[in-house]
Formats: sequence, C-alpha cells, structure tokens
Amino acid sequence: MYRILLIMIALIVYGSLYPWDFHSTQLAASPLWVLVHSWPTQIDRSFVRNVAVNLLLYIPVGVFGFLALRQHLGTGFAVTVTVLIGLTLSGSIEMIQLFDDARICDASDVVCNVSGTIFGVALGYLYQHWLKGFVVRADRAKLLHPSGAMLLFYTWLAYQTFPLFPVLSLTRLAVKFRDRFLEASISPLQTFIYLVEWLVVAQLLENVLGAERTRRLFPFLLLVIPAKLMVAGRTFTWSEVAGGVLACICSYFLNGYQRRIGVVGVLIVSMLVLGGLAPYHWSSVANPFSWVPFSGFLQTDQEFGLLIFLRKCFWYGSAIWILRAAGLRLARAAVAVALILWAIEVAQIHLPGRVAEITDPLLALILALILGLSEQLQNLRSKSPAR
Repeated sequence: MYRILLIMIALIVYGSLYPWDFHSTQLAASPLWVLVHSWPTQIDRSFVRNVAVNLLLYIPVGVFGFLALRQHLGTGFAVTVTVLIGLTLSGSIEMIQLFDDARICDASDVVCNVSGTIFGVALGYLYQHWLKGFVVRADRAKLLHPSGAMLLFYTWLAYQTFPLFPVLSLTRLAVKFRDRFLEASISPLQTFIYLVEWLVVAQLLENVLGAERTRRLFPFLLLVIPAKLMVAGRTFTWSEVAGGVLACICSYFLNGYQRRIGVVGVLIVSMLVLGGLAPYHWSSVANPFSWVPFSGFLQTDQEFGLLIFLRKCFWYGSAIWILRAAGLRLARAAVAVALILWAIEVAQIHLPGRVAEITDPLLALILALILGLSEQLQNLRSKSPAR
C-alpha cells in the first residue's frame, strides 16, 4: 500500500509541475497568502473540466493513503493523516506553481484536491477488505516486487507514454489524428524495429504472466499505439502499427517459449546492428569519438534526450535479458551486448549524422548490473517470502 501511495504521489508531482520550467519571480506577498487569495474569476467549460480532473487526480491518494496508514493507525488517525497529506501535497504544489511559467496558482484546485482525497478515503473505508485482497494477490504482487522482465516492461511503457502528460483538448487530438492520415507512409527498417520491440514485450509478459494470459492480453496492448495521440508531444507512425500487427501474427505462430526466445534473441541483435548502422552511407571523413559518458544526452533537448534514453534502456536491457533467458550467463550476455554496441560505435565514426561515444556500451553494463541485482532480490524473495 505504501509503494502504491508513493507512486501516486510521484505521478501527481510530476504531472502537476510538467514541463518543469521554473523561474525566479518577485511576489507581492508570501506564497501562502497568494494561494489563499487566488480564486477563479469566472466559471466556464475549462473551469468545470479542471474541477473534474483535480477531483479524480487525488482519489487514489485518499484510497491508498487510508489503506496504508490503517495498517498501523486507528481509523480516525488514518483518515486525518491522509486528508492532511492531500492538503499538504496540493497546497505545496500550488505554491510551487507560482514559479512555473506554464502553471497558475489556484486555490480552487486545493479545494478540489482535498475533496478528491476525502472521497478516496471514503472509498478506501467502504471497500478496504476487497481492495486489500485485490492488491495482495500473488499475480498482482509481482507488479510491486518487479523482476528484471517487469522492470524492462515498465521501461518500455515509460518510453511509450513519455512525457506522461495527457492532451485534454479535443481540437489537438483531431489535428493529430488528421495528420496521421496525411502522412501514410511505412518504413521497412522502422517496421522491423517495431516488430522486434513488440515481440520482446510479448516475451517479457509471458515470463511474468504466463503464456495463456499473455496471449489474451497482447492484442489489447496494441491500443498503446493510438493512445499516444493523447500524450503531449507524441504521436504514432504507420510503421509502428504494422510492426505491432506483425508481432501479433508472429507470436501466434511461434509456439514454445524456448523456441521463441531463440528467435527473438537473433532478431534483437539484428535490430541493434541494423538500427545502429543506419543510414548505411560510409564517409571518408571520420567523426570524433567522445569518451565522456552521456555527453550526447546532456547536450540534447531534455525531453528528446530522455525519450532516447528510455528507448535505449529498453533495447539494451532487453537484449541482455533475452540472451540470459536463452541460456547465457548474465555476465557473458552483458559482455556480448556491450561488445556489439562498441563495434557499432566504432563504425559510427564513419557514418554521417551519427555520434560515436562510449555511452551505449557503458549503459549496457549498467543495465546488466541492475538486472543482476533484480535477479538476486527475486531469488531471495522466493526463498523467504516473509522476509
């Protein structure tokens, strides 16, 4: 319950302060005074939508805050502390938004957030036994005690939905949807890359949920592709749609976990090589090689850099995990992937438009270390569940 509560709070803080464009400003009074006196001047459709969003946003805080605190406190204390958490969180965010160019401090938001928290507490109190039983079931507990496969799936999900900020304007959604039909083109290379990504996702889910559940869930997971239209700054390509559909077909015909894991292992290594060597034009003029780790990430645009970073984490971590699942020791799988990436980086010295650096091989080794620690924790948990 505490983990879910912390995840909810982290998502609220991130979404409420996005895009994190802070500035210094001279206020006429203290931030608390400004907050107390910042009420909306008119009620329109935008205000009603804002009220609904702020109410719904804090309901999980009320539900899981009450359920978490109820384990150690009485009902009255749990209710009081949960409401205070909602009030403190909402008030603090609103005052911080005074220094955010893209946000407005509004006292009505605090009222809606606290009301949502109270409503969530009521739901938690009325359905506490059902909610606890739902969360602590063994198949759902895996989501809160993630294995290496689950961590990689979360990385993929974050890469798909980044920057985790929804588009609530129907006009913007209509424009995005129209643009997709005006740019109806498919790239063979990108289709292959997305095909491999979706096959890897299917393999990760099968490791966690089993073959039968994965077979039922996987087609519905393709809804993530059009759902990108509802994320700020994101859209989808027809190559992605084609890759996802082909992955569904291939996963249906590739029967057997071990047989499929070998095929996916070959495909993901091929994807790393083909994607890393694009655009396949050799240049006699050598690009400089950067020995400073993550230098390209630090120099690029923040959002674009984080998106590429998440995608690389999924690619390289999945390659190591797939090779590990195919029978290689973790250290050998990590070294193999790191050497492949090193060879690609060396080749990129003579590829126009590419940046050759030490980051990718180093990132693969770091991801292997994380996967190894996750594997050890999973083994300890299986040996001593109570501990």
